[in-house]
Amino acid sequence: MSNLSDSMAAKYNDLAWRHSTSANEAFQSWMLRKEQEDHAEAMLHAQMATMYAGMAAAAKLTG
Repeated sequence: MSNLSDSMAAKYNDLAWRHSTSANEAFQSWMLRKEQEDHAEAMLHAQMATMYAGMAAAAKLTG
């Protein structure tokens, strides 16, 4: 794997982890308050985490 693909994979992994953490926090908030905005935020962060995890995997494969 090249340094560029390693760097991109690491960047995407970091973004996936950050969005996963944010999704967990928003989901916990939704469980406590049952606010629609918290649920929407949790779902958005979960989708973003999945997207970035896929991009990290693709960067590893193309490197």
